[in-house]
Amino acid sequence: MRGLNVCVLGPAALIVTAVLIALTPMTSGAAEPGQTLSSPAATDTSETTIAADGTVCDVTDAAITWGLKESLRSYISGTIANGEWTVSDGATYKTPDFGWTAGSGQLDAGSGTLAFDGSLRLTGHDGILDTTLTSLEIVFDGSTTANLVFDVFGTTQEGLPVDETDVEFATIDVSGITVAAGTALLESAPVVLTEAGSDAFGTYPAGEEFDPITVTFSATPDCMPQPQDVNQALLSALIIIGAIIAILVALAIVLVLGRRRRRNRAEAM
Repeated sequence: MRGLNVCVLGPAALIVTAVLIALTPMTSGAAEPGQTLSSPAATDTSETTIAADGTVCDVTDAAITWGLKESLRSYISGTIANGEWTVSDGATYKTPDFGWTAGSGQLDAGSGTLAFDGSLRLTGHDGILDTTLTSLEIVFDGSTTANLVFDVFGTTQEGLPVDETDVEFATIDVSGITVAAGTALLESAPVVLTEAGSDAFGTYPAGEEFDPITVTFSATPDCMPQPQDVNQALLSALIIIGAIIAILVALAIVLVLGRRRRRNRAEAM
């Protein structure tokens, strides 16, 4: 390497250092997209949230408010279906929303399951429709989408029998979740029926929008989903790619200059 120009190697070294810095994860206290960081003094330290390693939350106080689907409630209670809905085992109804409380589970860096007791039974058409939704769960996988899971049994609106467990009934957009003062809040989040939910429920096609859902539970920012902003991720990727290209160009220049210096020396001898 004696023939290499120090003036060329210097900028190349700086570029390599810049790329290494860009690839290093940020560990500051900045809030992730969709999150509000609370101060240490405001963070909940009760027994409902245990964050031993900073990323794990044991939750016992989760609550859901959800209307299921307004048009469905209107149809069931109307003169065509002439039906009703009943709640049991801990589920509640207060116009216009159904409620589930005391949900429990664990979240680890944004992944995990919250489970709720309670059953919702829908009946109508002189008993032809008799569908029960029970064993509600919200399953997080660390992304901006969570799954709403039910056991579904009884008969559909068409009178077809159904007895399915762990049905991924609908998806929930959790990108708007916030954490402040030790409480996670997902307010009026979009809910969309899945293919599996459509097959089990039998009334609507996959992709049908249901009523927005609101979920609350004790949490810390670190144990919640932390999806990366798409635009920021793209910008970071472009910066890294640009830096790599710059390194390759710099190395090419180094090689060319090295060969030229060696050729000049050979011609001078």
